[in-house]
Amino acid sequence: MDFFPYHPRRFRLWLLAGLLLSVALTIWAVTGFTEADGPREILRAGLSLGLAGGFGLWLWRLRPRADWGVRLTPDALFISRPRAGVIEVRWAEVRELRRMGDKRDTLALWLDDTHRVLVPAHLFARHEDFETLVRRIEDRMPTPRYDA
Repeated sequence: MDFFPYHPRRFRLWLLAGLLLSVALTIWAVTGFTEADGPREILRAGLSLGLAGGFGLWLWRLRPRADWGVRLTPDALFISRPRAGVIEVRWAEVRELRRMGDKRDTLALWLDDTHRVLVPAHLFARHEDFETLVRRIEDRMPTPRYDA
């Protein structure tokens, strides 16, 4: 059984920078409201506070935690999603494996013609971890079946 944990350091740093910037904008707007007493500043403060809340929420959701990643077992893959919990994909359900994106940094597991499960590289700490995962999945892929 192989486990590849998610730890999106670079992505979390960008979210942290956005959070700090939006908090600074909120403070600036609140001080502008106390000096100018205009509705524009309170609207600006509310919007930047909402933006800070969004950055904070996603920073919290993408925090590293135990059993959050991709687990390969002899029977199935267990893929953690930031919003949807854990998805179980049986090896027999996977019809095709594709690399997608300009940099080929998203792994797509096609279950049928319309359903796929995406595993993006930005959720891993290093790109080498993602490449190792792709190689392990390719090694475990069942042989293609041809219907006559």
